[in-house]
Amino acid sequence: MLVLEALRVVTDRMDMKRCTTDAPGSARVPRRPALLAALLAALVLIVPLPAQAAERVLHRAGTDNPSTVDPHQISFPGEQLVILDLFTGLTAPDMLNRPQPGCAESWTVSADGRTWLFRLRPGLQWSDGHPLTAEDFVWSFRRALDPATAFPFASRLYLFRNARAVATGALPPSALGVSAPDARTVRIELEDPVPYLLDVLSGGVGMPVPRHAIERHGRAWIRPENFVGNGPFVLERWVPQAYIRMRRNPRFWAASAVRLDAVQHYPADNPVTMVRRFQSGGLDLVMVVPPERVEWARRTYGEALRESRALGNEVLAFNTRRGPTADRRVRRALSMAIDRDQLAARIVGDPGAAAWAYVPSGADNYPGGGARADFAGWPLARRQAEARRLLAQAGHAPARPLRVRVAFAGSDQNRKLAVAIGAMWRAIGVEAVLQQQETKSVVAAVARGDFDAARFVWTAGYGDPVVFLERMLSSGSSAGVNASGYANPAFDAQMARAAAEADVGRRAALLREAEALALADQPVAPLHYMVGRRLVSPRVSGFADNPRGLYPSWLMTVTPR
Repeated sequence: MLVLEALRVVTDRMDMKRCTTDAPGSARVPRRPALLAALLAALVLIVPLPAQAAERVLHRAGTDNPSTVDPHQISFPGEQLVILDLFTGLTAPDMLNRPQPGCAESWTVSADGRTWLFRLRPGLQWSDGHPLTAEDFVWSFRRALDPATAFPFASRLYLFRNARAVATGALPPSALGVSAPDARTVRIELEDPVPYLLDVLSGGVGMPVPRHAIERHGRAWIRPENFVGNGPFVLERWVPQAYIRMRRNPRFWAASAVRLDAVQHYPADNPVTMVRRFQSGGLDLVMVVPPERVEWARRTYGEALRESRALGNEVLAFNTRRGPTADRRVRRALSMAIDRDQLAARIVGDPGAAAWAYVPSGADNYPGGGARADFAGWPLARRQAEARRLLAQAGHAPARPLRVRVAFAGSDQNRKLAVAIGAMWRAIGVEAVLQQQETKSVVAAVARGDFDAARFVWTAGYGDPVVFLERMLSSGSSAGVNASGYANPAFDAQMARAAAEADVGRRAALLREAEALALADQPVAPLHYMVGRRLVSPRVSGFADNPRGLYPSWLMTVTPR
């Protein structure tokens, strides 16, 4: 209104000037309305009008710094958080991480539980407008298991008929038990009945990838300018070490239900910094709150701090193929010397989070819970004494102290954990050589076998105990699943027997025995169970906590800033 009033004053003065300069006797032409309109039009060009509606952008901080958005290359939890926004499988997780219809609107199961038919929604499209058909899923499953892809989590699809043989190169990808009877039907044949199939398909291993984009651009298909997906958002900008921005995908099958215009993911290399950014209003959702800030966050934010025990496990994977940790005695000694109670209390901030097993409590289909390490009930002094004895037996005397390289992704929290473990090992005469690296460098070193011990986080891609125990199958990928390179025929056989058992109780008993076998060898030292601590802004609606720590952005929204 002030601008319009100013324009009226200006035009009135201009009209008065014209009246005094017009020729005597000439007719005065009323120019004021036309002039006012012209000035208003000019003003629009130089003074921006308010936007019709502010953008709804969710700013969220994850965990690891993503190195890829290819669903068949991911290795870390932070990458899973990102691809959950870019792709959708036959099923999709809800906010509580329960599988719901995704690209498939329905499915049927044969009487023996080994054949599933998934019916796709009509009119599915990739983000570039290409039709998405059942053949895209067939091609994607074959790509995930192709040895040339080197998918770290390929073994999660071993429940498909012939999948193991395809992944090892014994059979061609075309032999995989997945087919497309028609454009809207995906047929999946299983080796054995699987009670958690829908759960598996809702994760990264079940997501399709765009064949036409991959064949055109090769590895560069994940660049923003080439990217094609089928999820609620599409990749718009990717600044490594800084953020990933996604915009709403209008071709997503449930686009009308997506209430966000965009999402920005930030890597939480420094959780303290992320908490500060949340405090200043720069972030809406923070996935990690460091233990030293928990009490402050409780006082400051109250209900905005969400705390729960997560279905995950932080571990130290030992190299079982070469170096000092190839010796079972050394691995057991190093694991025994770790004071898990101290780690849980001082580093994690939850005294009850000490881990003595691979499978956390709360896993599905595991009545009675899992096994525990045989030394779990020993006091620390006894464990240290036994650790020194085992090291001496393995030829590592105090005069020749053992040096163990510990690789971990760079973050303040990870470094604190590594420093604490190094101090605990010094008590038994072992020197820890700490190697702080970028996430992708840790993965590359493990893939080469150039490590002694490496820190990993095991999160639940699905709720079954197998999601944790599969990480020690000898057929697992070296970089993503079986990082330790553990190979125990007895363990593999027990896992195979469990896979063939339809009765949940008997299957759980077999899995428990398999877990006990691995714990006795300690290819991986469990450190602590994960504790979920999220900061959720009051601007966010639709959020609900869950033990897996996966929160699909499209099920949330924010009030505009």
